[in-house]
Amino acid sequence: MTYSPDGRRLACGAMDGTVALFDVGTGKLLHTLAGHAMPVRSLCFSADGKTLYTGCDDGHIHAYDAEHRSLTDALPGHKSWVLGVAVSPDGGALCSCSSDATVKLWDVGQRSCMQTMSDQAEAVWGVCFAPGGGKVASVSDDKSVNLYDFV
Repeated sequence: MTYSPDGRRLACGAMDGTVALFDVGTGKLLHTLAGHAMPVRSLCFSADGKTLYTGCDDGHIHAYDAEHRSLTDALPGHKSWVLGVAVSPDGGALCSCSSDATVKLWDVGQRSCMQTMSDQAEAVWGVCFAPGGGKVASVSDDKSVNLYDFV
């Protein structure tokens, strides 16, 4: 689950592939988003809170217009479960990790994978951008933490 940057919405992934968005102030369900057919394991909002990214067991990352309830893009590329997604502080890049032991860096504007790293031997469970956005950290079942520099 993840909060929107303004803290007003909470997004929760479900085993059936749906995502529920809640109003934090009232606790009420705002709407649900469909598009995945398998469990949604990771979610993150863009810096402006308008886009919600989801990582799913189907190997895809989805981008949703969180305000207008629509699927705007599906990014295939992982060969197995997508276990983590993170957006760069400037919103220009997305990073994903998977049980296929890869970390991928995506160009949000081009909607394409710019780089794939496969330095870890087992499932990669988490990724995050450094506050400045130039570095990404990943953590794996092989008990390693990797740091990557991106330009």
